[in-house]
Order: sequence, then structure tokens, then C-alpha cells
Amino acid sequence: MSHRLIACEHCDYLHVEEDIPTGSVACCVRCGSPLYGAEQTRFDKPLALALTALLLFIIANSFPVLTFAMEGRVETNTLGSGVLTFWQEGFPFLAFMVALTSIIAPLLLILAHIYVLLPIWLDREFSGMQRVWRVLAHIRPWSMLDVFLIGLLVALTKLTDFAQVIVGPAFFAICFLIPTVLLMNVTLDPRFVWRRLAPSSLRYPTSDDVKPSANPEAAQNDLLTCHTCAMVVLAPRTGHVHCPRCGDAVHHRKARSLSRAWALLIAAIILYVPANVFPIMTVTYLGRAEADTILSGVGALVQAGEWPIAIVVFTASILVPIIKIVMLGWVYLATYLGLAGPLRERTLIYRVTELVGRWSMVDVFMVSILAALVKLGNIATVQPGFGAVAFCGVVILTMLSAMAFDPRLIWDRAGMRANKINPFSDDNQQMVEKQGTPS
Repeated sequence: MSHRLIACEHCDYLHVEEDIPTGSVACCVRCGSPLYGAEQTRFDKPLALALTALLLFIIANSFPVLTFAMEGRVETNTLGSGVLTFWQEGFPFLAFMVALTSIIAPLLLILAHIYVLLPIWLDREFSGMQRVWRVLAHIRPWSMLDVFLIGLLVALTKLTDFAQVIVGPAFFAICFLIPTVLLMNVTLDPRFVWRRLAPSSLRYPTSDDVKPSANPEAAQNDLLTCHTCAMVVLAPRTGHVHCPRCGDAVHHRKARSLSRAWALLIAAIILYVPANVFPIMTVTYLGRAEADTILSGVGALVQAGEWPIAIVVFTASILVPIIKIVMLGWVYLATYLGLAGPLRERTLIYRVTELVGRWSMVDVFMVSILAALVKLGNIATVQPGFGAVAFCGVVILTMLSAMAFDPRLIWDRAGMRANKINPFSDDNQQMVEKQGTPS
């Protein structure tokens, strides 16, 4: 009896894919990374959530987020006001990144789900569904509305100390939009969408393909893993290969992964110095200008007694970037040297740092909100500073560095190549037995 194969995206260990109970998650026996959840046959729930998210997104972009009143002057801002302000102040990079992470990427994420899930639910087919779902995999990490909300709360805390601030309909729409998008993502496994989008004649590699005695032709091929749809592809050892399910190019490993990851990380380290030395914004109040750095902003929150917000900002803007740079540097160095050591723990560190790096955008969003809202001429103004540009660069470069790195090199360089692993070993059998335990 043959079984479909699945490879871990973090260490490339081959497993036999089996049915697991509802609510369970199958994990890699070698590095512990999640492989897949119980198969979902219903697509109506994530589709309903995507339609709800689209409605909330329209409201969030159509009405004011905050209204700021001081000395008889009133200013309002919308979700896109920060983008326009950054552009007008001469910071096009910040304008582009705020637009991408708070407007463009979230909208594309929602629309892609609707475009793909609606025809699946109607049992129909739209043109370009595979291409749309493939692009979605690259868009997902750049959707940061949840981080934007934290930045919005920090800005709200700073403003309430010296002016009247009224939250608008868009504020509540954003608050409801974030959990809606989160539920939309967690109730849908992209792997099962790919199975519905796959050609009906597609043949998946099975356990027989790793048994040369049972399938002599398999000995002339390599088993590769698609970076986009995670399908195990039976590919010839020469020539360019494209995934038969999603159409993306398939490689054994990401090209020049370690060198590109190092280059991006070193650039982030260089930018981290001006990001903390130069002010991220300059606040002018009644003719008196005061420059704020990231650390001084945390100190101002502490002096105002806003300890919870201060802890969040300190963690996201100071601790997380430092820890991520140090941890990624350690992972890259250990991989370059081919150290054996705790490979499982090293893979876990990489996974965690890859997930938490985006939260450092809190300060950038806060500056965009304050700069767009506080425009009261000689009374009070907030202007973005070069520190915000450098800090945004640090966040983006560390994210790109983590994306450029291929975590399977952690195991390759330690002498544990995936093609030497037997998918019918005792370890793999243990994975199948553990699948019944919810995690």
C-alpha cells in the first residue's frame, strides 16, 4: 500500500501523510515544526469571514479613525492619512511601507481569499485562481493591521494627555477587522486549498517513489519540495523544474540563501545605530520643539504612568529587534560552521524570530498616526524624523533576511541531508502515532 509523502518545510524530513482526528496537528518528528492539521472539507466559514472582513475594511477606510480637538482646532485622520502625510513630508519610503502593510497587503489578502474560495464553494472555476493563491503566499507576511492597532493605541495614549481625542467608526471597524482576518486565516489550511486547485490528473509522489526496488524509475529522480505550495515533487536531476500543482519554480534549496541572509542582516545592524540615535519624530507644542527617539518615547510613557503601553513599546521596538538580530546571527553562524549542537532548538528559534519581527513596526505606525493627526500650526505639530526611516529599514531588512534564509540548511550543514532519511523509519511511525493527540 502506498502513501502520499509530505516534507517538513523547515528541515525537509520526509513523512508519510495520514488522516488525523479533527483538532489535531501533525508535527515533524525531527525538528518539531507543524506539518498539517486535520483535513477541512468546508470552505464556507472562511469565505463568510473573508466577506465580513471586506465590509469592515471598507468601513475602516471610509470613516475617521480618530478626531483630535485642541484650542478650538479639530483634525481627523483616516487609515490612509499617515501615508499621505509621510509623502508630503518627503518620506516616500515610509509612505510606501505604511501603505503596503496597513492597506494594500490586507486588502489583497482579503480579496484573494474571496476570489479563490467563492468559486470553490460554488463548485466553479475562475481564471487565474492558482496564480492568485500563489501570490497570496508572498503577501501574507506583509499584512500588519494587528500591529497597526497597537501603534494606534500608543498614539491614542500620547494624545489623551494634552487634548481631546474621539475615536471614530473606523477605529471600531479596525478592532473587529483584526480578529475576523485572524479567524479567516486559522480556519483555513492553504494546503487543502491547493488540493482543490490542483489539476484532476495530478499524481502525487507516494511511498513507492522512495523504494527503488518497487519503482526503478524513481532512482533517476530527486524528491524536491515546492517553496510555495509545499508539494513534494518527483523531479529529474537535470534541468529546470516547475511545480505541477502551483506552477512555481522548484529548487533543492534557495539560491545563495546564507549569503543573502547575512548581507541583509548586516545592513539591518548598520541601520540600527541611526534608528536609535536620530529622532523618530519632532513634537512642536506652543512654539517649543522637542525631538523624540525610541527610548525617550518609552520614557515619556513611563512618566505618564502608562506602564502596560510602555512595556509593549519597549518590547516591540527595542528588545525584539536586538534579540532577533542576535538570534538570527547565531543561527546563521552556526549553520555556516556546520555545528551539530541543538538543531531542533535552533530551528525553533528561527521560527519564533521569523514570526515576531513584524511587531517592531509599532513605532512607525505610531509616528504615521501622530504626524497625520497633529497638524495645528503654531499650536502643535508632529513631524517624522530620519530615525523612523532607519528603524523601518531595520524591521524590513530583518524580515527579508529571515525570508531569504533556508532553515533546511541548518540540518544540511550538520550532515543530515533529507534524501538520506527513510520515511518508513521508526521515527516516522512515531509521528503517525502521535497525530491523534491535539496540539
